[in-house]
Amino acid sequence: MPHFQEGDLVFLPAPEVAFSAAQVVSVDRPGDVAEVRLGSTGLSQRVPCSQLRHRFAREDGATSQDNTSLVHMNDATILENLQSRHARDEIYTYTASVLLAMNPYKDIRGLYGEDQCAKYKGKHLGALPPHPYAIADTAYRALVREQRNQGLLISGESGAGKTETAKIVMQFIAFASGASSGHADSIQDRILQAQPILESFGNAVTMRNSNSSRFGKYNRVFFDEKGSLVDAGITTYLLESSRVVTHGARERTYHCFYEMLRGVDDQKLKEFNLERDRNYRLLTSSSGEQLPGFEARDAANFARVCDALKTIGLDEEAVDNMLRVLAGLIHLGDVEKESATQGLDKDEDDAASVEVDDAAVDSAARLLGMDADELCARLTRKKVAVPGRSSFHEVPRSRSQFKHALQSFIKAIYKRLFDRTVKRINDCFRDLRPAKCEGEEAWKHVGILDIYGFENLQRNSFEQLCINLANERLQQYFVENVLRAEQELYKREALPWIGLPLPDAQPVFNAIAQIFKTLDEYSQNLTRGVGNATDKGFCQKVVDEANKDAARRDVLRPLKMTGGGRRSVAGPCLNEGFIIKHYAGQVQYNTESWLDKNNDRLLAECEALICESTNTLVKSLGDDEPQAGKGPLFRSISKKYQKDLESLLDTLSTCNLHYIRCFKPNGEQTPDIFTGQLVLDQVVQCGTIELVKIMHDGYPNRCQFEEITTRFRDLLPERFQRYGMRTFIEALMLAYEVPPQEWAVGMSRLFLKAGQLRALEGMRTEGAAPPAEKLSEIVRGIIRKKWVRATHAVRLCNFLPKFISQIYVQRAQKSLGQVGLLSSRLAPRLLSARKRVQDRCLAVRRRFAGAVRVVDFLQAEFALIRTRRKDRLATALHAASILHVRTRPWIALARERVAEVEKRREAERKREEERRRLEEQKARQEQEHLDAEKRQLEEEQARIQAEQTQREEEQRKHEEDLQKALERQREEMRRRDEAESKQLAEERLKIEEERRAFEEEKQRSTIRSQVEFSMRIDRQASPQRARTSLVPASDENQRQSSTSAPQGSAPDEDDVGVSISNLGITKGRAEMEQTVRRLQLEMDLKHQEILRQMAMLEEENKHLEMELHEEKRRNQDERSDSGHAPSPSPSLIPLDQQQLPTTPDRSPEASACRKKPCRLSRSGQRFSLLSVDGSASRNGGKAKHHSVAHEAWSRQDVPGPDRLGEAVGSTGDLGSQRRWWAEQRQFLLEDLYCSSPHSGRAPGGGKGFRSSVKQQGRNLNAAFDTTEECEILTPMGSDVA
Repeated sequence: MPHFQEGDLVFLPAPEVAFSAAQVVSVDRPGDVAEVRLGSTGLSQRVPCSQLRHRFAREDGATSQDNTSLVHMNDATILENLQSRHARDEIYTYTASVLLAMNPYKDIRGLYGEDQCAKYKGKHLGALPPHPYAIADTAYRALVREQRNQGLLISGESGAGKTETAKIVMQFIAFASGASSGHADSIQDRILQAQPILESFGNAVTMRNSNSSRFGKYNRVFFDEKGSLVDAGITTYLLESSRVVTHGARERTYHCFYEMLRGVDDQKLKEFNLERDRNYRLLTSSSGEQLPGFEARDAANFARVCDALKTIGLDEEAVDNMLRVLAGLIHLGDVEKESATQGLDKDEDDAASVEVDDAAVDSAARLLGMDADELCARLTRKKVAVPGRSSFHEVPRSRSQFKHALQSFIKAIYKRLFDRTVKRINDCFRDLRPAKCEGEEAWKHVGILDIYGFENLQRNSFEQLCINLANERLQQYFVENVLRAEQELYKREALPWIGLPLPDAQPVFNAIAQIFKTLDEYSQNLTRGVGNATDKGFCQKVVDEANKDAARRDVLRPLKMTGGGRRSVAGPCLNEGFIIKHYAGQVQYNTESWLDKNNDRLLAECEALICESTNTLVKSLGDDEPQAGKGPLFRSISKKYQKDLESLLDTLSTCNLHYIRCFKPNGEQTPDIFTGQLVLDQVVQCGTIELVKIMHDGYPNRCQFEEITTRFRDLLPERFQRYGMRTFIEALMLAYEVPPQEWAVGMSRLFLKAGQLRALEGMRTEGAAPPAEKLSEIVRGIIRKKWVRATHAVRLCNFLPKFISQIYVQRAQKSLGQVGLLSSRLAPRLLSARKRVQDRCLAVRRRFAGAVRVVDFLQAEFALIRTRRKDRLATALHAASILHVRTRPWIALARERVAEVEKRREAERKREEERRRLEEQKARQEQEHLDAEKRQLEEEQARIQAEQTQREEEQRKHEEDLQKALERQREEMRRRDEAESKQLAEERLKIEEERRAFEEEKQRSTIRSQVEFSMRIDRQASPQRARTSLVPASDENQRQSSTSAPQGSAPDEDDVGVSISNLGITKGRAEMEQTVRRLQLEMDLKHQEILRQMAMLEEENKHLEMELHEEKRRNQDERSDSGHAPSPSPSLIPLDQQQLPTTPDRSPEASACRKKPCRLSRSGQRFSLLSVDGSASRNGGKAKHHSVAHEAWSRQDVPGPDRLGEAVGSTGDLGSQRRWWAEQRQFLLEDLYCSSPHSGRAPGGGKGFRSSVKQQGRNLNAAFDTTEECEILTPMGSDVA
């Protein structure tokens, strides 16, 4: 307790202002109570001395830039110094190396900018007025000098200015890095442009701050070994997603929604179906109106955010997609109709059906790329599994279920959009990274932690507990790494130090960890549908478990009952919350909806809406694991948050930390107002008082011996270099007259009070040198100290042996006295012990004698028992021997059988092994054979393909040659036909001349015959009448014969009525009979030739059928062996001969038909049954008849397309050959049984032909019989073919 005297200046605690200035009037004798007079009112009052604080009044009104330099170190003095500096717009104050920043809520001219950055660059801490630039410069220079990561921890309550301070620090680091290259300049630009994006999507208006960060972020700026800026990155923690759907009065949701409404043009608003001044449910609080006063700022920030998004690499389409998603979320907030829930209490509200606004659903679905009906159905209805079946049926959701599904849907989309935006910012830094980065492992970073401050709102939920946990951990980290480490360092360096009590937050950590564990258990049970997992049950279990633990009972307490045992109307129930005692005070938490908030998973049907969206941005926000059934239904947010927090602390442990504590001067966020009590609470909560006490009473500046010796070596002459580092440092302090109470030399460091190191640095910079007399005095003092130390060392060496011998004598005396005392105390006990031993020995002897007798008796009994056992054993052995003798053959036989069985099993096993080996060998051989056959088949297929290609080429060449030959043959035939026509015309002329000569000769012979006939009549007058009477009959017979004869055999008109002689009649009849016999003989020969050719065709047909059958069988065998599809059968006729036959007249139609690959028709070549040799006709002789077979076989020797082999179709298969042969046989039959070509077909076939010939002969005989005139017949070859 401090002591006070009359007249001392003190501070007296006062409400609101925290402390009031006063003066001690009197003090009671015990010193417990003092009478003070207030300076403001002059009134006196008695107060306990423990409440008073010493006060130092400065007449000049000056303030201290460092709180450790204050005369009196207490909370009132620190508060007064902060208030005085705040009134002068000096908002920054040091507390040793910690910077205290007071939010002015206004712009202070000339405090920031590149000029100030250049002013602070390269300056030591304390050389210039306190500023965040100085802390950032210290961190940057330490990173370059020590090659160690640096961290800046910016903490404070919401509204204290943490975000702005972080931007100021980031601005200086970007400036200090130099941005000497285009790469560094691009990174610097993107670092600065990323801040407005994060503010727009992650900051909101709260009751305490108009730009409150609702998430934590750790910005890292990477530098290479030279200190050049090479990369950057941002890590975020726990976005307050619940603020998207709900926020309190006089608050707003995230800035991006309001900035979009104020910044986009009217056309875009019309496209989004939004109105600029309309109060949307998502953007208003329970009052239904937006918070005014931010319209101009929102419009300006929107333009800045759009430019920043383009800077990080997003095009206009990507920015427009983000705006469409935000507009869709706004419409989703208005899906439920307001009129549907008015006037309903809570129970009726849950049971009431949900009415939706179709216009809002359509607009939201259109902007988010979803189907309106599907969106409405999945929000208003849910699928319920049918017990005992795999089917589901849909049931409508209650209003509370609908509200939960809708809010979870909106929160999930916005949170994922925020995470995607942060990822895009990080990707924009990676895009600037070169493809090959050398020395990346050696990069070091400066990390800037901008974490949300401690919060105690009107309604504190799950997010506030997480936020306060982070602040609790960081506060404990500050205590452990700054305050406790400071005290342990003093003890380790053997400096005199009285420890200060430090707060321990471990009970709070344990309580919150148990809360999260219970929360995970209940949230998981809720998602699985196990048990009755409710928020109230969770809260009750947390309170019950805390009451069982004494340590947690002091930290976590249940809610207090108010109003005579009944809760207030606005307050929560007893099982709806609890109270936790944090380092900054007690906070009451409401546990409503904690089970849902702790689950990071979205409902499966809502997740499907996102994954099935046609909007590419919305679809990319989907999570496919619930759709595919891969991931669990529950994913804990609290567990992930604790893991991220531990990772953050591990990262900070690798850094050299620098602290900036931000404070807000008043709760109204108004400039030039300082509320002392509010600031005092923040100062006490952040540990500033303990830090000031430690730094004031201790040594805030400490340096290694090597560092001090190296930096200040030039301040002393060279003769001081031969001394040790410890002696050199002492000489340095004495040479520059540093007060002894301001420094101390530890085991490895030099400790300095606040300001002393700055003074040494200033002297080193100015080159100040101590006077020579002072240096000589220091040298003499060093020598004197060395002599004194040497004398002390000699005395110590002489004293130690004597001291050690005295110790030995004292130990021996002490031991001897202890032995004597022990012996005197143990003698009576020893005698009594001996007596007890003798009595026990006697008792033992007696028991031993009894035991001996018992043993003798037992031995005799045992001998008798052994005798009996021997007898029984002999009997048993005799019976066993008999049994053995009788059963030995059986056993031997059984053993032999067992051996045989074993041998058979062994043989069977060997056979099985051999069989398996053979099967494996056979399978291996078969596999090799199959592989070889497969390779051979592939080679054969390749060869066949090559041969097919070659054959096609040859066929193409052959067709060309054949076409040319046909052209030549046609030309030759045309010339030959012309020649034959000319020759035929000459022969006709010659025949005509011969016929005229024959007619003249006939007329002369007729005249001569008439003359001779007249002469005979004259000589024979009597027979004349008889001959004359015969003439009419002869004429009548001649007319009858002419009518019955065929048209082609009618006699010549010149012979009618002419009488012939008997000699001529007899000669004509003989010739006619000879002609008839000759024709019949030729006809029989031709018929036999036809039958022979038909037999040959049948044999050829059978032979072709056998070849066809054999070819099919070979194809099937090849297909079964190779396992491949059958290939077309090769032609039995060479490919160069596979052409259709042409007609005898060589017409173009027949030539075209030759190229058809289809079935032959009668347009092909047909061999005639009877062929007339033209030369014989022309010569007037008989025609030479040839059969079709004779003519077909005769063509085999003729080259060209008229060969018999070419009658087969172009396909060349056996079927085509068979059809060709059958068709030719039909042609032969038709030619055989038909009439002559000149007279057409006869219905009688071959018999009609022969009868026609015989009838002609009979008619001729009748003509010659009835007439006596001689007739010259025309050649048969001219009429009958």
